[in-house]
Amino acid sequence: MSQYTPTTGTILQIEWQDASPSQAGCGIKLTLQTMDQGIVNIHVDGSTYVLDNHALKAGEQITCFYSLLAPALLVYPPLYHAVAIVPGYNGIYAALDTFTRLSFSGQLTNSDDTLRLNVSDNTKKTLPNGQPFGGILSGKMLLVIYSATTRSIPAQTSPDLIVVFCRS
Repeated sequence: MSQYTPTTGTILQIEWQDASPSQAGCGIKLTLQTMDQGIVNIHVDGSTYVLDNHALKAGEQITCFYSLLAPALLVYPPLYHAVAIVPGYNGIYAALDTFTRLSFSGQLTNSDDTLRLNVSDNTKKTLPNGQPFGGILSGKMLLVIYSATTRSIPAQTSPDLIVVFCRS
């Protein structure tokens, strides 16, 4: 099972978060209306990756990924810390997970084997700072952006973009 789970919703409100004087203006809280959880709050700070450095605005749809293993306050509505945010571009889907190479096919698969990647030379691979990535994808946390999948189990896709997080 993936450590990261998505929630998709429409931004209702954006508020500055001032946890301490030294952090004033360094974080925001998004209030989202989601289909699966209702109202949720998402904390966004300098460590949150936002696809294309997109400026978030009230009224737009986004997908936020947060860690299931991170501590969470027992408050309502729930408050999650976003690891990555993908704006709701039409027809674009995203997955955030650690992908490993299957020995029999050479494809990359996510941690619960529900998505397999057909990576080609045309697949754009970057680091979070936008620089190209030229290493091995297997075993790394990847943000995969794609537009279509097969209807097979597991689903297969040829990603449009892979953002590689080289965390140790």
